[in-house]
Amino acid sequence: MTELKSYSLPELEELAEQIKATILKREQEEQEAARRQAEEAERAARAAEEEAARLAAEAAAKAAAEAEEKARAATAARERKQAAEKARREAAEAKAKAQAEAEKAKEAAQAEISFAEAAPPAPTEMPLVRFMHPSNRALTWSGDGPKPDWVNAWLATGGTLYALEIAAEKLAPKPIPASLRPR
Repeated sequence: MTELKSYSLPELEELAEQIKATILKREQEEQEAARRQAEEAERAARAAEEEAARLAAEAAAKAAAEAEEKARAATAARERKQAAEKARREAAEAKAKAQAEAEKAKEAAQAEISFAEAAPPAPTEMPLVRFMHPSNRALTWSGDGPKPDWVNAWLATGGTLYALEIAAEKLAPKPIPASLRPR
């Protein structure tokens, strides 16, 4: 305290003013720092809320996608099951139909056999020779059924069916007249 007496009153007042100004300045700086910290905390809280909202939205979207995928898988499984059941039913129907047709065919064959046994056998006749190869009399065709290879070859080399018909008329063996047949 004795040191204070050495200062004059105006100096002390000036010193007190400086101390008050310094204290006021520090208080303002502390208030400014507190305000900045509050703003930063508020920004951090907002950012945390936004991040939480984004994560929640992502989780909800992922859950919805998984639920949709499960629903699609369940629908596909149900459709496959229905298709398999339909295929089994169609196979059973086809099998029953085939058995019925086989039974009908068996009955028809039995009826045909009994008819064939009852009817006298028809006399076998040689098929009428309508076409004959001009250089090989063994190659003949009646004109019924599929065309033999030698006819196709003859036609491919420029021959005509008419020429084969004429050859058959000229070269075919003639039946022996009844008057010349041995008795």
